[in-house]
Formats: sequence, C-alpha cells, structure tokens
Amino acid sequence: MSELNLQEYMSAGVERIVKEAVRATFSNPRETVFMGKFALASSKATRIRKANEKAGLHVPAFLLASITSSCNLHCAGCYSRANHATLDCEPLKQLTAAEWLRIFKEAEELGISFIFLLGGEPMLRRDVIEAAGTMPNILFPIFTNGTFIDEKYYQLFDKCRNLVPVVSIEGNREETDARRGAGVYDRLIANMEDFRSRGLIYGASVTVTKKIWPGSPRTNISIFSLLTDAGHYSLWNISR
Repeated sequence: MSELNLQEYMSAGVERIVKEAVRATFSNPRETVFMGKFALASSKATRIRKANEKAGLHVPAFLLASITSSCNLHCAGCYSRANHATLDCEPLKQLTAAEWLRIFKEAEELGISFIFLLGGEPMLRRDVIEAAGTMPNILFPIFTNGTFIDEKYYQLFDKCRNLVPVVSIEGNREETDARRGAGVYDRLIANMEDFRSRGLIYGASVTVTKKIWPGSPRTNISIFSLLTDAGHYSLWNISR
C-alpha cells in the first residue's frame, strides 16, 4: 500500500469542492462569476502550499476559526458546551475584528483558501464576518444555528459571495426542535427559502445519530430531499 500524501490528498479535496461548487452554480450568473474567480485563487493557493511544502513548511488547506464562545442555544450534544468552551456569560477574552483580519491575511499568504468560521454562534460576531467579506480569495463557510440571520446579513451575503452560511438542521421539525429548541426548524426553513429566492449559495450541517438517522434509507432520502427542495446548492457537513 502506497503511503498517503496528506498535502496532495487535502489539495485534491479542495479542488473537488471548488469544481462541484462551480457546477452547482451554473444557473446563477453572479455565483458562477464568483466561483470562477475563486477557482483561480484556489489554484494559486495550492501552488503556494506546495512551494511551502518543498521548503519544509507544511500548511493545511483549511483553517478552523472559532470566532466567539457565545451562543444563544443549548443544543443537545454540543461539543463546545460539553468542553465548557461556550458558557452563558460574556467572553472574557476575544480577538478583535482587526486581529482576525490579520490572521485571515496571513492565512492567504500561506496558501489557505478555506476558513471555517465557528463558535459558539459565529453570527454574533458580525464585525468579524464583515472583515472576512473583504477577503475574496478565501471562502468562508459559516457554521450557524441560523437564528441571527437578518436583512443586513442577507445584504452582506449578496455583496460578499465568499461568505457561505451553513445552517445546522437535523431533518424534520420534530427532530430539529428536539435537539436545538422549539421554533428553530421553522426559522431555518424560512432562511433557506430566503436564500433560494435571493439566489444565494448556502450549505447544511447535519449531525448523524441513531435517533435522527436510524439507518432507514427512506428517512435518509427524505432529509436530502428536504434540503434540495429548499434550493440547497452545494455544501454539506455530516458529522456524528
């Protein structure tokens, strides 16, 4: 068995994601233009990482940025609350938007083209997300519970196509609200309908459990149908 080259594997993964995103947005001219430009930037980033690798510096293709420890929900099984990283109080120490922007710029110089914005609930840091919007050569998937998406955010996502909200949903209303709280499902469905009507790309994050995905093909297909019927474009995150 040949030895796995992690750098090549991750780079290939990035290229595959970009190609699939470009294909998924063919019907949306503005998204197609952005994804075409981002594909070029991503290729450049890959070359930078390969050059760094040859020089003895390993740079990952992705960066995970937890931009806040605050959150308004108490989702069952939340890793952040389980690790006491998210608490119901004001964070004692948080990086400023300017500090995060410096990190984003340094990441671009190193050849990183994907930065995942996490929390807590990242939408609470509008200042950081606005800063990320000024970095068009980096794609920022924003993993969100969807409860803070408002008109200003819709306008920001329309202006800055490198910001891609990824909403957390478990399937139907009963399953989602049982894990995340009453009314969350309806809010998420309304968000997805708004994304669709505005021609905005977005994603979905689904946590797999025996209760939510009991192994029934019919149940699993219904979850995917729910998201595709709502106009879901491209990005998936499925964890357990």
